[in-house]
Amino acid sequence: MQKITYNQKSKRRLDKFVTNYFQARDAGRSRRFFQNEIKAGNILINNEKVKPDYQLKENDEIALRPEVIAQEVKEIEIKPEKEKRFELIFEHEDFLAIKKPAGISVHPCPQERFGTLAESLLYYYPEIKDVGENPWRPGIVHRLDKETSGILIIARNQEAFQYFKNLFQKREIDKTYQAIAWGKFKKTNGRIESFIGKSPKDPTKQATSRTPEKLVNHKEAATEYKVLEEYGDSSLLEVTPKTGRKHQIRVHLHSIGHPIVGDKKYSNKMVQDDNQKYSRHLLHACRIKFKYADGKEYEFKDEKWKMEG
Repeated sequence: MQKITYNQKSKRRLDKFVTNYFQARDAGRSRRFFQNEIKAGNILINNEKVKPDYQLKENDEIALRPEVIAQEVKEIEIKPEKEKRFELIFEHEDFLAIKKPAGISVHPCPQERFGTLAESLLYYYPEIKDVGENPWRPGIVHRLDKETSGILIIARNQEAFQYFKNLFQKREIDKTYQAIAWGKFKKTNGRIESFIGKSPKDPTKQATSRTPEKLVNHKEAATEYKVLEEYGDSSLLEVTPKTGRKHQIRVHLHSIGHPIVGDKKYSNKMVQDDNQKYSRHLLHACRIKFKYADGKEYEFKDEKWKMEG
């Protein structure tokens, strides 16, 4: 059973909450689908069957039977595609270091079933087909947003997948990004600390707050940044996420009044029109460093990227 704890003080309908929760995770299921699962007893509250309009209360435990989650995955079958949507940086017998271009999703989802990085990787490295914990994320241990470019590590076998998963969980992988953000910074370096969780108003977005009760499934997050160069009305930054929350860098920079140039999801009224001039948000994963199971330390860099979008 997958379990979710409802941590908001305000009440909310069960069917609306689970629909928004899974839509935010690219599950692509309708509210009617979850209403039927609730009626069938596949979604329980505190181990009891309830109606779809049940009003969730703080600390309620939502339990979903495995068949509910399984149905999210069955409809997607990944087929290898010859088009090469990545650049190989380094090839190890256990893993790959690759560069993902902007505009390519890492793996398919119900809303985008074809043309992703995963299908291309399967063609050139078929051994990754059954690597991982999810059939539509073969060998993928971490992700980048569709419009974010940069370095990714791909596991070539299950042992490597588990090793990298543990490194990420223990925060023993150093990741560095470069970003161009709107405005000039008062300080040349800083640290942003707050809670990040799903926005209660928009399930497709993350939100940040120092009051965790305002967010859905909140977690602590920390991001450090350093100003490398100023470009008039924008600044080039080196950014280091100390935690691994969804959209973390984008959300944190937006929260301090310096949204990333070209970011149409996390923006403000002052730069909305200017952001339309860019085909992507200007965020790039430029460096990754870790110690592998063979005892060697690996570091990969890619600081030459298309900053103009």
